Amino acid sequence: MSRVAVLCRGIRLVALAVPVVLVLGCQRWRPADPAGASAAVPRLPRIPREAARFELDAVDDSTATFRVFEARWLRPGLSAYAVDPVYRDALVARLTILRLDDLTATALVTSQVTRVSRDHVVLVPRPRPRWWRTREIWLSAVAGGVVGAGLTAVVR
Repeated sequence: MSRVAVLCRGIRLVALAVPVVLVLGCQRWRPADPAGASAAVPRLPRIPREAARFELDAVDDSTATFRVFEARWLRPGLSAYAVDPVYRDALVARLTILRLDDLTATALVTSQVTRVSRDHVVLVPRPRPRWWRTREIWLSAVAGGVVGAGLTAVVR
């Protein structure tokens, strides 16, 4: 094989690899658990700052009801957290949303540190969009296509 043919083959390989690397680079990978982390030790949840806050309307032994207002993204099965705003949002309980009506949502108390009361607030983190609905994946695919087409045009 001539030197030019080897060079062209290498450039084509790079032109194919760059879009793949760009697409994979936009994924959010979860880090592995550190060595020695025990499954028996419960971890405190990381509640994002932008989690939606809702005031509790009614609380009984195992359920809590709150008004959802304009939060159209709420779905049954989402995790929620009851926190105490007096103690800088200290975790009170974990909840799972069971039902949604037009104005209210009912959540099941799955675990609690202290009893949930109407003085507490419910925080619901917004779920992540699916990977194919994110802007970054499509921008990286377009950028990879442009780079690939540009390199192919230069090689030919």
